[in-house]
Amino acid sequence: MGGAGNATSRMAGSASSAGAIYEALSALAADQPLPSQYEVSRSRLAGLSQAEIIDVLVDALCPVDGTQDAEASRDSAARALTDIVDQGGDVIELDQQQIDQVVQTFLGNEIAHRIALDVGLAVIDKAPTAKLGQQRLEEMQAYVKEELASRYAARRALSGTLDRQTAAQLGRDVINDTFDVFESYL
Repeated sequence: MGGAGNATSRMAGSASSAGAIYEALSALAADQPLPSQYEVSRSRLAGLSQAEIIDVLVDALCPVDGTQDAEASRDSAARALTDIVDQGGDVIELDQQQIDQVVQTFLGNEIAHRIALDVGLAVIDKAPTAKLGQQRLEEMQAYVKEELASRYAARRALSGTLDRQTAAQLGRDVINDTFDVFESYL
């Protein structure tokens, strides 16, 4: 991927999306209007199921643009939001810890997707069997998610109160930190 700095630069959209997710979920939790660029209001979400709310938020926060990266971001956001709902969370009533969990999970999913897209085929091709190659890829992705969780927690502790910009910067920092560690294992 050209090193941690290049990977971080290439994933700038992911960090920006992390900031948008943080901003939107924080606004919903505080019963405040979402920024107008998202074109989502609490009244639009009223009466919708959690799955429908997730769909509306993913469409607003990670719009379709026809690229693999955008589709990966949409999938990452949907999975992160679904995970929190599966744990009993209500997407429009999340507490700070749950919002952080969604952002962290989103970033972990994003990096795992990027690994699969950028180096997945090479990992599978170099393995003695396709099954072993898939296992190795899954191990890499699990490692990255665990490393990201650790680094997110450490960075979050230093950040204090977040807003969209600091959440996006946190995302960039965590992406850079994670790829910095990851590239040392290649």
